[in-house]
Formats: sequence, structure tokens, C-alpha cells
Amino acid sequence: MNDDLQGQLQAYYARAFPSRQGVQVNGLASVSAGWESDVYSFDVEYGPPEARQREELILRIYPGDDAHAKSAREFRGMRQLHRAGYPVPRVLLLERENSPFGRPFVIMERIEGQVLWPILFNAPERRQQELLTQFCELFVRLHRLDWRPFVDDVARYELGGPTVFVEQWLRRMRGALERFPLSNSLRILEWLEVRRDQVCCLQPAPVHRDYHPGNVLLRDDGSAVVIDWTQVEVSDPRFDLAWTLLLVSSYEGAEWRNRILEEYERLAGTRVEQMEWFEVCACGKRVFSVAISLLAGAEKLGMRPGAAEMMKQQMWALERVYDLLVERTGIRMVEVERLFDRRS
Repeated sequence: MNDDLQGQLQAYYARAFPSRQGVQVNGLASVSAGWESDVYSFDVEYGPPEARQREELILRIYPGDDAHAKSAREFRGMRQLHRAGYPVPRVLLLERENSPFGRPFVIMERIEGQVLWPILFNAPERRQQELLTQFCELFVRLHRLDWRPFVDDVARYELGGPTVFVEQWLRRMRGALERFPLSNSLRILEWLEVRRDQVCCLQPAPVHRDYHPGNVLLRDDGSAVVIDWTQVEVSDPRFDLAWTLLLVSSYEGAEWRNRILEEYERLAGTRVEQMEWFEVCACGKRVFSVAISLLAGAEKLGMRPGAAEMMKQQMWALERVYDLLVERTGIRMVEVERLFDRRS
């Protein structure tokens, strides 16, 4: 299968860069098959025999019903982040209409580095604190970037009012839950809606929406690069922070929620208000997306078909998220609890 893929990639690359002589793609290998995309590493050589050039690259292929929009969002977001000096891989090419793989893809720079997650959580205490600070510094730095270059219509956000991002999130979730109804899910939305006026956004920011140590690569020189930008947009940065707190604590323990939040606040120089509301949003998003994927199919939410099996192996983490959701709202969901009963 990889031989066919490599041949298709080589033919496409040669057409995309006609000025590059003797294009040769080598070493195509699967890097990861996550919830949202298939990622491959490869090398490309080109040029005359006496002056061959070599690049180390990544091919990211997008599945799912919204692959067309998702691929463009990641490409454009990463390009703007790179222009702003934020540490992301340099994107080279976006293809949505003429993909030889039948699905949109992006080609980008390959970063040589280690995933931060296992390094951070297995490090001695002093080194762990240094890595946590570096992780949070990157997060604060992202949220301090000028958000205006990341949107097409600045006025829409400036005139939308202080709850524009909250309203946007609630509309998205309501639309998804009307398509894939779950018992009591609309009650959770109602819980959020009656409290929405308490969470006005004073400063929009570019957000990652899946920022965690598994999406940070640590290079040999100690610098870090942030990857996986399929959800990048401008929003209230508390949505971003709440997702990070939830995801890390659901896998590594509740104490990490406070450690990350305290370090983020220290570096930002301010206290983050109303985090509990945003954490209910994060819990709802996680529970809804996993439940819908397992009940209706992961591809319906723009994920790989194999994502459902990966989710089943991580139901213990989802139980922690669900327990927090019930603790905060007092609302239970029958379908979700049945999924836990069937997890074996």
C-alpha cells in the first residue's frame, strides 16, 4: 500500500513543482493515524545529478465529511502562525481538488523532535517544572498574538459583542446535537446558555483547540514546536485553556488541572475568570464527540473511521470527563453511561 502511495505522491510532487528536476520521493512511512488524519513522513530529492537537494517532509491526509474545510483551515492557520514567528512547521502545499489520494492533503516541513507528553510526565520534579513552564509559555504566547491577521472579516468580531464566541460555540454544539441527539445533552446546553452572560470575552485570540503535550515536539536543542492545527481559529482563549486542562487531567490526574492553570496564570500575569463554565463546555464537547462517534460513526464528525476503536481503548479517561460534567451540572446521560457498561 505504501508503495502505491509513494508512487502517487512522487507523481503529484513532480507535477506541482515542474521546475524541480528528477524528483524522487523516498522513505514514505506512517507516523501516526490519529483521530483526525493520517500522517506520513517522507524525503524528497530533486535537482541535477551534481547538485541534488533533499527535503524532509510530512504528508497529512484528511478524512471525514469536513476534510475540505479542515485542510484549508490548518494550512492557512499554520501559514499565518509561521509569519507571526510562532513555532510551527512551515507549510508548503495544500491540495483539495486534485488529490491523487481522493482526499485533501497538506505537505509541510518535518520537525525532528520528541513528543513532549511522555517526557513531561516522567521527568524528575525540577525538570518537570521547567518543561511545564515551557509548555505554558507557548500557550500564553499563542493567546497574546494579534488575532486580526487570522480572520477575513475583522469587523464581524469587533462588532459582535462580548459574547460572540460563546454564542458561536453554543450554535455549533446545538447544531451537532440536533443532528445526533443524545438524552439530556440539550439540558447541558441549556445549563450553559443561562450562564452565558457571565463569561464575556474581553480579548479575542488565536486558539489551537487541542493544545496538549502530545502536540508539542521538543527538539534536541531544547526548543519546542507546536503541531496539529486542524481546529485553529480566533475565539475566547478560555475555550482553549479549558480543553487543555480537561484533556491532561483526564489522562494524568486531577492535580494537573491546577498545576497547568496556576502556571498559565503566573506567566500571563492575571487570574483567569469563570473557568468552570468553560470546563463544562470542554466536558460537553469531549463527551458528545466520543458518544456520537461511537453511536453514529467517527467520520460524521470529520474523524478517521478507525478513530472509534481508539476511543474505545480510552473509555477510562472519558469516564473521568463524564464524572466532572455530572459533578458540575448535576445532569446525567443514559447513552454515555451505557457506553461505559459496554467498554469491555
